[in-house]
Amino acid sequence: MKKKSIGLLSMVLATELLISGGNIGAPKGVDEKNINALTEGDLIAPVFTKAKYKYIPKPITVDDGSFHGYVRMHHIFDGEDNGFDPVTGSTLGFGLGYGAEIIKGLKVGVEVYGVMDSGLTDTDETAIAYGQFLNEVKKPGELDAGMAWGAHIRYEGEGFKAQIGRSQFTSPMTKIQITHVPNLYEYARFDTKLFGGNASASFITKMSYGSRAAADFGLIGEKTGTAGMALSPFTNPKVFRHRGTYYDISDTVLKNDSNGIFVLGYEKKIRRFDLRVWDFYVDDVANNLYADVSYKKPFGGGIGMKLSAQVWNQQIDNLFYEKKYGGTMFGAEVILKWGNVIGKLAYTTKDEGGLLNAWGANPGYTSSIFSRNEYRGDVDAYKATLVYKPLKNLKFMVSYADYGQSDMSLKVKKPGKPAFTLNPTTDATERDFAIVYNPLPELTIKLFNANRTSEFHGAKNGKVKKTQNHTRLILNYAF
Repeated sequence: MKKKSIGLLSMVLATELLISGGNIGAPKGVDEKNINALTEGDLIAPVFTKAKYKYIPKPITVDDGSFHGYVRMHHIFDGEDNGFDPVTGSTLGFGLGYGAEIIKGLKVGVEVYGVMDSGLTDTDETAIAYGQFLNEVKKPGELDAGMAWGAHIRYEGEGFKAQIGRSQFTSPMTKIQITHVPNLYEYARFDTKLFGGNASASFITKMSYGSRAAADFGLIGEKTGTAGMALSPFTNPKVFRHRGTYYDISDTVLKNDSNGIFVLGYEKKIRRFDLRVWDFYVDDVANNLYADVSYKKPFGGGIGMKLSAQVWNQQIDNLFYEKKYGGTMFGAEVILKWGNVIGKLAYTTKDEGGLLNAWGANPGYTSSIFSRNEYRGDVDAYKATLVYKPLKNLKFMVSYADYGQSDMSLKVKKPGKPAFTLNPTTDATERDFAIVYNPLPELTIKLFNANRTSEFHGAKNGKVKKTQNHTRLILNYAF
């Protein structure tokens, strides 16, 4: 399923020229804090490592001669007893990084991540939250500790930066929620200043999936290949990929001879506009063109607004995947801050066919904790979020998303039983409630409940049960 992306790129560049020619400066004396606070409106993630809502004061990969990292606990209190919703899972994880400047401009760094069972996971249950772990899972009782590592060498000169490494990769197409261990990439990257913005060229050769990739594949993606991982992390299928292991890009999807991912990116701030254009070309698989633009407007008196739009176009260049994947997703979002209240309305639409999302992308405005259906085919998704901040260190969040029904089916094969196909039977929805409290600047406590209905719930004449009523506590200490 091939789509033309040249027109989209032309539209984005034309928009930049139009904006740069305008004169949309803000009045002097406006309240800039209103605009900066708008980014606090999205609290969907168990953890975002590099977003404004984050647990880490400084990124683990910063090279300032100090150690940075976190110690974290995830604990599930309950869930639906239906075999779909994880009802147990209690883990301890950490991330630790150190980097320093060796000589002027030359910096090196290392990072390591790990996770283990806290001893409170009920291994008598079959619905365990494997997205918290990193081990090789063969049966519920095997909850061994897992680790992943990274390192980088970076040279920074006047107006440019060159880097090779195995590390996190910063881009809108590799930004995704994690539990303990993030996705890591082996890459070479060059960034430089260009026309008042930042231009980037990279080549990614390998990828190591993080702990939550198990949920990306199964619980969230429901094996559709649209939520961040396309091949199973479990050992029961014939083809699987262990988390925490670096794989060639050709091994992240089936039936291809890919050499890697070629990446071009450009980001620029023009007065109150932020523009980003990124192209991810996965050799022998697909080309992904992503762009977004946002406009921030402060009104003073604790009031501010942010308007955003996004597009993700995918052209499949692989016979095995072209019938099921490809096409274009469009999205729009408005965020309004009024004092200590933030409201957000978001909409995304996807044409026929899903977006093959095997490399850890989640830029969509309508994503929820356990739902990313906006990347599935023929979906119109709506999401409303309300955040109330009565105290500087306390937030309450409630959100509701409706994804309708997609055009994607789910093939199911259980050991010793004939295979069958599930088709969407009901609208996919998710309601989330979260409380986030920071008793100390370094300590974050988050309690959330996610109430979700899968679009496959009720299939096979009501026999298939796919709902969640999931309550989880997250404790994080960052340094």
